[in-house]
Amino acid sequence: MTDGNAYAINKHLNGALQELTAEIEQAESAIISLIDRIEELEAKLAKAVEALGGMVDLFSADSLLLKGMRLNMELDNARTALAELKGE
Repeated sequence: MTDGNAYAINKHLNGALQELTAEIEQAESAIISLIDRIEELEAKLAKAVEALGGMVDLFSADSLLLKGMRLNMELDNARTALAELKGE
């Protein structure tokens, strides 16, 4: 009788262990996906920061016309980077 109980308990524990293993594998997969997305967003943010840094440099340019031209270019870069961050 004891062997029957032990078998039933072992069978139940094995089933629970298999379920837990499957859940852990799903969680690992979700974590990997999140890490990939974070790396994507970090790259986009770096682009946006770079574009904003270029805008700061505008204030040291010599001519007003050159400043205006560079400002338009940097604004386009910033808009593109922000659109990428938003997923557009």
